[in-house]
Amino acid sequence: MATETALQPYSRVASGLVMGTIGIFLAVATGIQAGAVDLSWPQIWAVFAGDSTEHVQRVVFDIRLPRTLVGLLIGVHFALSGWLLQLLSRNPLAEPGILGISAGASLVAVIAFIVGDWLFSSGNPYNNASPALDYLPLFAMAGGLVAAVAVYFLGLSNGLLSPLKMTLTGAVIAGMLHALTTGTLAFWGHAHTELVAQWLAGSLYGAKWDHLSSLLPWTIIGLAGAGLLLRPLKVMQLDDEHVQTLGLPLNRWRAFALLIATLMAASAVGVAGPVGFIGLLIPHISRKLAGPGLSAQLLLCVVLGALLTVGADVLGRTLFSPYEVPVGVVSAILGVPFFLYLLSRQS
Repeated sequence: MATETALQPYSRVASGLVMGTIGIFLAVATGIQAGAVDLSWPQIWAVFAGDSTEHVQRVVFDIRLPRTLVGLLIGVHFALSGWLLQLLSRNPLAEPGILGISAGASLVAVIAFIVGDWLFSSGNPYNNASPALDYLPLFAMAGGLVAAVAVYFLGLSNGLLSPLKMTLTGAVIAGMLHALTTGTLAFWGHAHTELVAQWLAGSLYGAKWDHLSSLLPWTIIGLAGAGLLLRPLKVMQLDDEHVQTLGLPLNRWRAFALLIATLMAASAVGVAGPVGFIGLLIPHISRKLAGPGLSAQLLLCVVLGALLTVGADVLGRTLFSPYEVPVGVVSAILGVPFFLYLLSRQS
């Protein structure tokens, strides 16, 4: 009986990984097949066999496949960022949006877009394609890092980072930055507001191979950083006084964890906008399946984060086809009830 009880977490982790991987393959296949115009499976097979029409090949390789793959990476980024932030703050309600990282990334990206539009605008605003769009991931990361630095230093208490103070500071900064972003768009009053508003809702619309190539290096950096943090994160779950007796440079590792979480979230925001609640839902589910094992939690976050994002995107573009619901809206519909449930458990 004791052996069976000890094996239960491993069984749940294995089941979660297997089912999640199968779900990812099904979601990717559905993402390629379904859309405003559904493709038949023989048509899709013909594309990969090199015997297809130019139109179908363009739909698969230039539109749906890169969008689906970008969605996989976006899910990994937000899930891992939320996982790191929840461990860092010791708060299951923490995620990039709540701690102000997504809001900082969004504000700087919107300002960069507006400045680029002013510099390169033409007579017809609907014909403008601001060059700032090509650099949104970099602008977003800069904004996310500024917000994270502010949260870090304002969250210090007696020379140590206070998880509670960091969470409260992040929530205040997030509200302020969100208000500034809304005010900036209202002040702009421009035709491109529609485009930016869609991006702020969290959307994979228009995701291309260029977005995938710009995001992939940060995915690799984030996964490597999370792997390096596994051992320090285990120690950081103890009381600060106990950690200091073990000789761990607490602030240094906390700053590194915050940096990796920020880079992951902000780079994803630069491509797809602030997709909310993935960083809240997935870490919690991973902890339930894996228990205290951080390595298993990390693997589950990668698989389940990718699955949820691609699945939400497929739902968003098929439920009301030919109209699209942004992936950020679908994830919020799923995440808000879960957030309220977690909040009730905290009270």
